Amino acid sequence: MTELQQTPGRQRRAVAEVLVRMQLELQRLELWENAPPAQHRLNSAQPFSWDTLGFHQWLQWRFLPRMGDVLEGREDWPQHCAIHPYAEECLAARQEDAQELLFLIETLDQLVTGDRSAGANAGEH
Repeated sequence: MTELQQTPGRQRRAVAEVLVRMQLELQRLELWENAPPAQHRLNSAQPFSWDTLGFHQWLQWRFLPRMGDVLEGREDWPQHCAIHPYAEECLAARQEDAQELLFLIETLDQLVTGDRSAGANAGEH
């Protein structure tokens, strides 16, 4: 059995919901871009593509598509997810208006790593 098959459907649905809400929040914050960065910027080997992309660009152009592939079964379920600490650092200047995005990222970290209570709380913020 693949890891995705072992991942409960409820957990996958909760992750999918959080990913949609993340996109909407990036749009609300006017951090969503209509055109992708140059391909060479997307090919960074650094964590979060920190050397070529802004954090919001990494979320939009690297992370969200990868998680879509995970949900569609084209990639394995990640063993862990720890984006929130980096997100806090990157969004520190926007701390006040980025609270919802930070909450969603923290929820996603918990859902991916298997904290089943996070899915129940995803809509409570």
